[in-house]
Amino acid sequence: MEFIHSEIFIRAIGIIAFILGVAAFQSNKHKGIVVAKLGSEAAFTIQYYLLDAPTGAIMNLVGVVRNFIFYKLVEKEKSTKAAMWIFCGIYIISAIITWEGPQSLLPLVGKLCSTVAYSLKNTRTIRILNVPTLVMWVVYNCTCSAWEALATDAISLISVLIAMGRFDIIPYFKKKKNSAQDVA
Repeated sequence: MEFIHSEIFIRAIGIIAFILGVAAFQSNKHKGIVVAKLGSEAAFTIQYYLLDAPTGAIMNLVGVVRNFIFYKLVEKEKSTKAAMWIFCGIYIISAIITWEGPQSLLPLVGKLCSTVAYSLKNTRTIRILNVPTLVMWVVYNCTCSAWEALATDAISLISVLIAMGRFDIIPYFKKKKNSAQDVA
């Protein structure tokens, strides 16, 4: 039992979660992404629990269930709207039950934003909502010394910002420039 609470074991769980979290976005198939994200969140659930960060643990545990249900709904071409509201309620209740102080608001706001984001189809909006999600988790990870989660979220934040540049900002200015040339 002592080994499970050892620093080496806790960090090893975090490294597994980190690898799965980064690998998720390297898959070109929806199922591959979902399976890797489920594994990553499950491992982070264990790490947060062992770091005595109950809000982070429960938020990730609920995230595993949320991701699986959203995956199944999307697979069956069903709406995720009702599930979104149910999971938002579950997250709020979970934050109240596991209240650690004001820092519990960080993963709560993060999971609320990501739940809304992943219930939408517009990839631009998904990216925009992932920015506050990841910022909240980066700060929370600092409060509970979840360094592997911090690295995962920081890399994900950089990736989202790059994607926003590639898919949202650059095309916007190209379109604006082309419109100005058409007028001239």
